[in-house]
Amino acid sequence: MPQECSIVEDLLPLYKKQALQTTTIEFVEQHLADCEHCRQKLATSKQSLGHHLPMKRTLTFFHLIFIVLSFMFAINSSLVGNQKSFVVSYAIFGCLTYFFYKNIWIVFAISSVPVFVWAIINNINNPLYVTDYTFTDIGTLLIGACYIALLHTIFALLGAAFAIILRRFTKVFR
Repeated sequence: MPQECSIVEDLLPLYKKQALQTTTIEFVEQHLADCEHCRQKLATSKQSLGHHLPMKRTLTFFHLIFIVLSFMFAINSSLVGNQKSFVVSYAIFGCLTYFFYKNIWIVFAISSVPVFVWAIINNINNPLYVTDYTFTDIGTLLIGACYIALLHTIFALLGAAFAIILRRFTKVFR
């Protein structure tokens, strides 16, 4: 197998995701036009993998930073109670998280799960939610935590939507 084929095979997953620069795309397409072996590899990989690459499922340093930031925002919004600050900070957080990960589900998880956990921790001893630790009290606590997490997540998703629009807008002018 020529060296060019091995290079193109390594580039095929990125080619399918359209994550290559224009000159590299042209190189791959020119090679595919001339090489039956690589065209078959492309067709085989589309059938076996579908059109998505599996997402790496490891917890990196940056994941931890975004999770810690989410907890800090959750604590800040519950302690300060400033609605404008809360809305703006979560919209910016959602925007930055989307720019970093380019995945709306990660924005959803990072903006909702830490807030949900913080709401439970913050209110577990609050007599408004839990008095006797009955199913009703625990249910009220969980519903309240879901509501708070949903509010935070809505503003984070609005920020992510802004990031998506901004990315598409900048692609138009490239």
